[in-house]
Amino acid sequence: MTISFAKCLQAVRNDKQITQQEALDTLISSDESLSKLDLTTYSRWERGVTKPKLSKQLLVARILGADSTSLIDPEANAPEKKRQVLDYVHSRTKDPYSKSSADFTAYQDISLKDKEDLHQQIVTFHTDYLQQNLEPSALLNDNLHVNVFVDGDNKLVGHMIYGYVEIDTPSVLLNPNKLEECPFVNEERRPDLDLALYLVSMYCSLIPPRMVAILSLIELLKQNQNIKHLYANLHDQEGYNLYNSNVECTVLTKGNQEPYGGVKVYGKHYRYVQIKANADEILASKVIANIVPFTDEYLSSLLDGTGSDCSR
Repeated sequence: MTISFAKCLQAVRNDKQITQQEALDTLISSDESLSKLDLTTYSRWERGVTKPKLSKQLLVARILGADSTSLIDPEANAPEKKRQVLDYVHSRTKDPYSKSSADFTAYQDISLKDKEDLHQQIVTFHTDYLQQNLEPSALLNDNLHVNVFVDGDNKLVGHMIYGYVEIDTPSVLLNPNKLEECPFVNEERRPDLDLALYLVSMYCSLIPPRMVAILSLIELLKQNQNIKHLYANLHDQEGYNLYNSNVECTVLTKGNQEPYGGVKVYGKHYRYVQIKANADEILASKVIANIVPFTDEYLSSLLDGTGSDCSR
């Protein structure tokens, strides 16, 4: 059920038995973008006199430990053009020789150390398809999370690789060509850190596992209040357009220049680009408003009966 920002703030203070000043101090100390927030403004928020934009509402709610998704109106309408971009990302046929409804199995958070064939396939995706100078051992990092999808014939039809880095990690260490140098952290051992989610790569040739990957990404941003930014390596135009048309994103790195295909940025085509976007702006985007509050339910529905394996 959607609630107002004012009611959310009131409920948090009642639950935690804290004063407005204590809530304000928590917000100011937790995020630089809130460093100039004053008690007058906070009081006006709580009384419903004013409210910030939705992305900042989500940030405030997440810092205070509230359910930020309750602030998102699932009936919010995004412009038709933006909805079409998401539909295209989700529904585009990438393997015309397989049924779009084909059965698949999801293996979540696995290690590639004892899966030589699978490891080599994903290395090939990076080195041949994305033309990256990837050190194969980089994908064996214990702090990387690897999800893979296989069809009924045990053929690889998709993967999702991600990790976490501290938000002040220099961009030079995020370069996909030097993945072995990226200082990924174990987020469970350091719950005190402000983090960025780094999506190393994601690809699915079939529609159902592609939707699982998209929902999983949203769920990660939604559930971890310490995630401030998303770094994503994008290798197709529709994926880049989805971010660029809905949130403010910065291009950090570009792959090899191509005569056509790949991702077109600033009038030129590149094999891939790496972007940075704000996590709360992504969650606040109207184009996924009808998805964000229900990602766990949708994931359960898609994975039910697929033989999903969450073992590592």
